[in-house]
Amino acid sequence: MANKKFTPEEMSELRKNKYVLDVSPSIVHFSAEFKKEFWNALMQGNLPKDIVQFLGINPEILGETRIGGLKTMVRMSRGRFC
Repeated sequence: MANKKFTPEEMSELRKNKYVLDVSPSIVHFSAEFKKEFWNALMQGNLPKDIVQFLGINPEILGETRIGGLKTMVRMSRGRFC
């Protein structure tokens, strides 16, 4: 779990993204479509930070800890969206 809490402004910006299902000060829930797009881009050799940015999410908001955890999260949930 990331130590960085989202500000109300950051949560508002994240909620505007079509891939974000829900966000709280501590957690972001991404759609299955996000996970699929993230995984496909990762398998093409793209870096997680670049993928997040390509999918319209400011990587500075997520922070390095969350971005690093996305790879594991997506790998674990792959069977649910493939």
